Amino acid sequence: MQHALSPDAIFVESGLQQCLGRAASLSEVSDSFTRAWEIAVHESGNPAIGLTTPSHPLKALGVLSNLVVASSEVLTALQRLVRFADIVSPTVAISVKTQGDRCCVETDIKAGRLPVASQRYDHMATVLLHAMHWVTGRPIVAAHIHMPPSTPSSPSRWREAFGCPVTFGTRRFVMEFNASDMTQTIPTADPIVADMCERLVAQVAERNHSSVSARVRRMLEDSLSEGDPRREAVAARLCMSERTLQRRLTDEGTTFADLVDVVRREMAERLLVHGNLTPTEMSFALGFSDPSNFYRACKRWFGRSPRVLRETVSQFPDTISTF
Repeated sequence: MQHALSPDAIFVESGLQQCLGRAASLSEVSDSFTRAWEIAVHESGNPAIGLTTPSHPLKALGVLSNLVVASSEVLTALQRLVRFADIVSPTVAISVKTQGDRCCVETDIKAGRLPVASQRYDHMATVLLHAMHWVTGRPIVAAHIHMPPSTPSSPSRWREAFGCPVTFGTRRFVMEFNASDMTQTIPTADPIVADMCERLVAQVAERNHSSVSARVRRMLEDSLSEGDPRREAVAARLCMSERTLQRRLTDEGTTFADLVDVVRREMAERLLVHGNLTPTEMSFALGFSDPSNFYRACKRWFGRSPRVLRETVSQFPDTISTF
């Protein structure tokens, strides 16, 4: 940030540094981001601080920056950003859709107990526009920007900063571009470097448990006892559409149904070995609406019924995974 602010001090005061250093919920992280922007606005006296030109637009992308600059064109870079957006912020989900002569970049920011700070939308739009200019060497201006925050007292400031019409109070944050701008080439493109960077970024994502599949697994582990998991509900909690969730899981080599099955099996193993629930109680703890479905799942997973498994592991607790 400019305005003589200390980002490190703001991160500490807002609680953001502590949240990112532990397994905080997405709601906690989002609220910490909001508090950070509120502190920045208070200390700078500038409610439009999110429009500040970044000193280096790719700095916030961290390990993703090399993957972006090695991409062949703007659209390819955006698609990679969509896939690994969790590395930049676990509270953000991005999708890119091309329809006719327009390409829409839609961003969902998960809200916590506090409303999302309007400056987060300003900052994201500013960084994206400057990043496109930086990697292509050509100014790319949005055709229209739709912003969820209510109309500010001086909306012309936003139109001047973005160079395009801006509509406030919208349901979603969407940046519309001319589709032709998405084909702008990136001079530093290198397919070999891009492939290498993509593998490295994928490893970082998995190591940080920031892949979508890892996040879905954690949600399932926390919510299976509430009933049969629904893909649309999980997608909503991840701030993305059901189609986007399906696509991103496919990119990671899995499906929602596969993850549900794997998590249920792992939890079933723990309950059978260490728990004292009856088979019926276990079936509901695993989100099955009918105990007979749990019975069939056990036969498929382990080749035994839940009751036979319980009797077996009570004598040989290390043998369940060998069935």
